[in-house]
Amino acid sequence: MMSWSHGLYSLLALPLLLVIYLVFQPDHQPLQQKPMQQRRNKVFADLTSNKFTRESDGTYGMWSYHGIAHESHADQTEFIYNADLLSHDGSIHTSITSAVYPLMGLTSDMDPVYQEYLILQAKAVGIDGFILEWGYREHQSNVALLSLLQVAKKYKPFNIGINWCDHWLTVDMKNKSSEQIVEKFHADLQYLYDSIFNTHSDLTPMYGSHPIIFLFGDGLSATQFSDILSRPLHLPDDLSTPIWIGSYLNFASTSERWSEWKDLINGTYGWVPNVRRPTPPSMSQWDYYSTTEDTVAYQQNVTNHGSNCVSEVAGCVMWCGSVSPGMDNRGCAGWGRELRYVPRHNLTTHKSSNDLQWEFYLASKKQPDVIVLPTINDFPEATTILPLKNSTFTALYSTLNHTSSWKNVSLDMRGVTLPMQWFTDYKKAEFYNMTDKLNVSNIFHLLESVAVLIGHQDYVQANNTLQIIRQGFSKLERKLTVNTINITGPSKELYGTVPPVFRDNSTYINSTTGLFMALTEDYAMMLRAHNYKGLLRFDYQLLEPKFSHLIVRSSSKRQSMSPGYSYAFYSRNSPSQSGYKVKADFAEVCNLMVKTPGKWKSAVVHLYKSNQSWDHSGKHASDLHFATDASFLLRNISMSFQLYKVKNGR
Repeated sequence: MMSWSHGLYSLLALPLLLVIYLVFQPDHQPLQQKPMQQRRNKVFADLTSNKFTRESDGTYGMWSYHGIAHESHADQTEFIYNADLLSHDGSIHTSITSAVYPLMGLTSDMDPVYQEYLILQAKAVGIDGFILEWGYREHQSNVALLSLLQVAKKYKPFNIGINWCDHWLTVDMKNKSSEQIVEKFHADLQYLYDSIFNTHSDLTPMYGSHPIIFLFGDGLSATQFSDILSRPLHLPDDLSTPIWIGSYLNFASTSERWSEWKDLINGTYGWVPNVRRPTPPSMSQWDYYSTTEDTVAYQQNVTNHGSNCVSEVAGCVMWCGSVSPGMDNRGCAGWGRELRYVPRHNLTTHKSSNDLQWEFYLASKKQPDVIVLPTINDFPEATTILPLKNSTFTALYSTLNHTSSWKNVSLDMRGVTLPMQWFTDYKKAEFYNMTDKLNVSNIFHLLESVAVLIGHQDYVQANNTLQIIRQGFSKLERKLTVNTINITGPSKELYGTVPPVFRDNSTYINSTTGLFMALTEDYAMMLRAHNYKGLLRFDYQLLEPKFSHLIVRSSSKRQSMSPGYSYAFYSRNSPSQSGYKVKADFAEVCNLMVKTPGKWKSAVVHLYKSNQSWDHSGKHASDLHFATDASFLLRNISMSFQLYKVKNGR
């Protein structure tokens, strides 16, 4: 092990320091040789890890959100999204943090199966790796990082890099001193070397022997970052100090920013085009918008800066362009700032923003080392390239077409839809696997084979195996009986374990008086014995003008991996709105945010076999517990279940 100040790395323009650097690291390639040149035309996609599901994580994470765009003058500036809410038949979620709807439904960024899907989908369209939005060691993004690294081992070559969202740390430490923030950031950097870069160097994006770290910015000050660079790191013998690639948005979009940061970072990367064109009256949902032509002009600015940086600044060794399909940040309430819109298509020319930006880079004489796609899976800002309900695989096909041209390689279009088919079948197999006496092991074995085939781009055999899997599902389904039961309450089947309070022919609850309900043991035993798909329905009315939560909890034996663990969410770059946290709780059936009083609303929410135990172990011997921090009326409470069972118990 060796210790050397990575602050010297940012001062390569000074000849004396360069000599010292080479003396202390004789086996490491000098930065001026730009070893990334031999690996040009890489494509990395930014990856978020803030969206969860109740079935996988005990919370919906950023699929649900309450936010206010404080700096906005749009028609609507406050947004409440309740991902628990479903359509009447339970087929889609009706209130999610996105202007675009995922074709796959709601998924968990923490689910290893979904992470595997993302890697397979990325490889199928020519993406070479992810840069994960990462905060700090204790943040849930680090849990996602560790899981992703394990999955990615199966699909090398593939990179898992860091897009360090330093603002998340500075928000979380807003009451700490600057020295404490610097110490924490430096300790996290050492953690990355010890636990990530050293043990997973074959997955880490590298510049010679230097790990590449993307830094989003708008958190640390230049003074703080300079202090961090001056502090020594304990480096493994085969690794050098990091390459810091800062976002063009936060480090170079103005001459003032670049003057402050150019001697501290080693290059820049583009992001979603940030154009402040005021909206006309016909677009009053947003404050600013970009035309498709604006997106190309933005990439020209990124290109001019990046190429000048590499040619003129001694410590600047690489730059990255970017391509984004569009943006609509109402899903995250503009992270507390203004509301912005980048269209996915030009309605006159029918050209997509995605295509126009790619075509710019394909024609440009100034070629970046890497193209960054922001993002593969950010639904709250609607920058995702994943399959969408209204445009299916459009962005993925566009990405495949252009990555193959940019890399000058041939990529097979037949692989684009296979990862989603694999994921859908895997989730179907997981559901059937909860059915007593139904053997799904062969299907899981075939699914593992399909993943390997897709990863190796053997799409014909992968598709053939998927057809075999579908036949296997058909055989399994012929062995099943599916019966529907409906239960209404209050009734003798679904009764109050504590006498409820009635008002206006409805049940009244407040912060001290809840509604506690239990199933008769006959029905409870039936649900414990069967696999099922369940829905809970009820009407609710807030009685007082305040922002409130209406929560339904259940009896549950399932515990979080880390009991009491909270997931923290922050804007990438908004100091005007701090983060918030949600607690993982598998006993929580739903958590509805409500602000408008005096109106009856209907709720339909999922009940999960894996979460609800129906053993009367909830508070006051309940199976369901309605609780709130305000005053509500409830009515028309009912449950419906589709029960799955092997015929004749065989």
